[in-house]
Amino acid sequence: MPGYSKTLLVALAGALGIVFCPPVLSQSNQEIRGTDAPAVAPAPRTINLTQEQRFIIREIVLKDLNVAKARADAPETIGDVVPENIDLHPMPPELAAKVPQGRSHTFFVKQDNAIVLVSPSDRRVADVIH
Repeated sequence: MPGYSKTLLVALAGALGIVFCPPVLSQSNQEIRGTDAPAVAPAPRTINLTQEQRFIIREIVLKDLNVAKARADAPETIGDVVPENIDLHPMPPELAAKVPQGRSHTFFVKQDNAIVLVSPSDRRVADVIH
């Protein structure tokens, strides 16, 4: 009866939809699981601004200040280090008074008018205002 048990087991597995094979990974799963580097979560913002504060910064920087724009390849990913050849601008007193969290940060403006806030202690991107 050993053959009967095996046949019954195979029939039962088929009826239940159980498949005895290794899982198939999609292309993206294969990339995530080892053939390519694993995905890395973005760094968290080091400055927390409200939408209103973000609006104030955009208004003052883009309309009131005449700031030269940085190179097109300047970083804008939170946590990235800003190279020394990118000029950083201090927060003007008017802006620091309206957005106290930004007082100690510096910034630069990208070609697409994104304002990149930078932590002066380590020159890392703290936030990006689009």
